Amino acid sequence: MDKSSEKYLEEGSTRRDSFISFSRDRLTWSFYFAQGKLLYATNSLDSFERLERQLRRLSREVPALNEKMRSQLRLMFDETEDDGVPIEYIALNWLVTEQLLSKALAIKALVRMMQEVLETFLALPDGTFLIERNTRSLPGISCAFDLSKLLELVSKRLQVWQDMGPVLFSPYQCPYLVSQTIAEKRLPIDTIQRLSRILRGFNFRQLGAMLGRDEITVAKQLLPLVRDGAILLRDPVPPFDLLPSFYRLNPDEEAENLVRLSETFVEEETEEDTQGFSSITRSVNNQKLKTWKIACVDDSQAMLNEIERLLDTEEYEVALINDSLKALMKLASIRPDLILLDVGMPNVDGYQLCTLIRKTHMFKETPVVMVTGHKGLLDRARARLAGATDYLTKPFTQVDLLKMVMRHLI
Repeated sequence: MDKSSEKYLEEGSTRRDSFISFSRDRLTWSFYFAQGKLLYATNSLDSFERLERQLRRLSREVPALNEKMRSQLRLMFDETEDDGVPIEYIALNWLVTEQLLSKALAIKALVRMMQEVLETFLALPDGTFLIERNTRSLPGISCAFDLSKLLELVSKRLQVWQDMGPVLFSPYQCPYLVSQTIAEKRLPIDTIQRLSRILRGFNFRQLGAMLGRDEITVAKQLLPLVRDGAILLRDPVPPFDLLPSFYRLNPDEEAENLVRLSETFVEEETEEDTQGFSSITRSVNNQKLKTWKIACVDDSQAMLNEIERLLDTEEYEVALINDSLKALMKLASIRPDLILLDVGMPNVDGYQLCTLIRKTHMFKETPVVMVTGHKGLLDRARARLAGATDYLTKPFTQVDLLKMVMRHLI
């Protein structure tokens, strides 16, 4: 892998600066140091999702980190600012302060988040950065890490990603099952059917969080199906398309790698592959699958139709409600697993309806997502007071909607 990014980072740490940021192509990577040790690393791309993924994995050890708690964190901290301290770090520190998470497990999540950030930073191609240095401190859970050891670990992980290229070049690629017939050569039919539902729209990092496994492990286990042609890999969706590829060809390697590419479609059944498929079969079959009921309340029929189109799969049963006055009665008859609730409706607006929903016993624990064109501090505060679980900002894409479903249902 390219060494220029690593050189910049090592030179920065020797200067004993408390804070160094590197900016390129609309993205910023930020590193916090103390006495040459790395305290924390983050970047400007959807940092709160990194925290949610790690908390989802830790929820297997700490049940209190459930969907409800993760949603509460997002409403409390997402998009906030605190003198340059990263929002996901503030939220993690709050969990420790409130004794909802031990410091040892918080550090475990911290390391995994830094690992993701360092992977993308070290994968950057040659070039120049806009560099900022100043002094900033981190409160609470900060723990000093030896930079050289972290770089060694991340470099090894990047080499594993590199070895899976060129067909697989990013942990943000999204695998889709496109041929059940080909997949049947390697997996049982029931596992294939479950796998098809799990893969829909999620990237390798998200799949790792869902399955409770490292994303590299998931990618390695699915790679034979990708090479067979049973699984199609779609390129990273915005904004993750801004991140560098983990696989790059040097000019001298072009001919050799073209040969490798042609050979990737040759079926090779090895003992390692067999073990890998056994492992992913267990992971997939352990996932609870059901048909989720999702109710959408909006006075705009066009918006309701669009949400129905975006969720038009066998996993979801979508109920459309365009009258806020009758919504509560209809919701009671539907008993949905998730409610999408527009804010700006006549007669009874979203906040009022959300308050009424929360006063109804059967909906005490039902996730309610406010769909709004605004995401300011006042809007989030009103959503919390009304009892909302989360919010989805218009305009949104199918990826945004699926992420919301993953966050609260899967």
